[in-house]
Formats: sequence, structure tokens, C-alpha cells
Amino acid sequence: MQEMWFSTHQNWYEGIANNTPSQNNALESYNLVIKKEDTFRERMPLSRFLRQCLETVEKWSKQYAYNDKVFILTPTIELQQWTKAYQWAKGNKAVTSKIFEDKTEFYCPSKKEIRAKEEDIKQVKGMIWNTFEQFKKRASAIWIITLPNHENMADNWKQGKCTCPYFLKKYMCKHLVGLAIRLKYVKPPPVAKDIPIGQRRKRGRPKKSSRALIVD
Repeated sequence: MQEMWFSTHQNWYEGIANNTPSQNNALESYNLVIKKEDTFRERMPLSRFLRQCLETVEKWSKQYAYNDKVFILTPTIELQQWTKAYQWAKGNKAVTSKIFEDKTEFYCPSKKEIRAKEEDIKQVKGMIWNTFEQFKKRASAIWIITLPNHENMADNWKQGKCTCPYFLKKYMCKHLVGLAIRLKYVKPPPVAKDIPIGQRRKRGRPKKSSRALIVD
């Protein structure tokens, strides 16, 4: 591992480049659109398919040029994520921080730990591991949440980053949202507080009205 992954291929791990895709879901979604709107799931000869690709690209370009479609620059926070973030913010996790010139780093313990240890912070930031077993144990010992030092954090906290696996895929996680709630940069929607602390939100849309004829 030292020779292959630490010397020859140093940039092999997920998270080496921020805000880059960790999966090909976006590519597969375009593939589905091509099948539904352009080829109609028909097998085409190569020459015809290339001509169809040119027409498709021209159509997409016009849609984005005339604002029929827009690029989303900030991730959408779903209700389930709001609920997890609110419960995390109300938990007993102690978050320490260190201020730099242009950013502030917050150190959050993972798993059942209450406070991040200085040794764990040093190992994660310095990537101190020589074997894969050490990597599994030390790399996920803490999560590092980074927020930019802006005056108006109510509008800029979404530019923050986290080292947890969920953030690397979704560009948003309960640690970042929960930290923003703790620092009072944002307020969670009232419906996110309906679930008791420690319970998970069920799938589907939450009910807007309570059941009738129930007496407490």
C-alpha cells in the first residue's frame, strides 16, 4: 500500500478534489433524457445517432440560453436532511474550531465520541497512516467542517465543506447544516422539528393534518 497508493497514486481517494462528482448519476440522467426525448429507445445506425446528438446538443443549448433551464449552483436541502441536521445540532457533540485567515475549521467527532481529540485532528489533517487498516480507523475518526470567513454568513454558509462521505456525494450534509443551525446562520423549517430526537423520519411526504378522533 505504501508503494502503490502513497507513492505512485497519491490522489486515489474520494475527496481529493472538492466539488467534483463521486458518482455518475448526472451522466445517467442525461442518458435517460436522450432515450425518452430523442431516440425513443430505438437502436440507430452510428451516422444517424451522431446527427441526432448534434440536434440534441443544440436543443439543450437553446434551453439554457433562454432560461428555460438553469444550472443549480447551490445544493438543495431536503426535509430529511433538515431533520437529521436539527437532531445533530441538538445533540451532545462538542465541536471545536480553529480560525485561519480566510476560513474557520470546525472539528466534529464521528461515531459515538463526544469531543474530537487533538491526536485525531493531527492524524486526519496530516494524513498520517501507513496501512489500509490505519486509514480506515484514522481517516473517519473526525469530520472537518470548513466555513468561509464572510461577513454575511446567512447567505454564504452553503459554501462550506465537510469531509464526511455524504457531503462528498451530495455537496451538503447534516454536519454542515447542523453547524449552521448551531451558529444561528439559518433556521430549520418547523416541520423538521416534528420528529422526536433520536428517531428517523419515514419516507414520503409528511402529513399536514393529524388523525381525527384520537384522545390523548
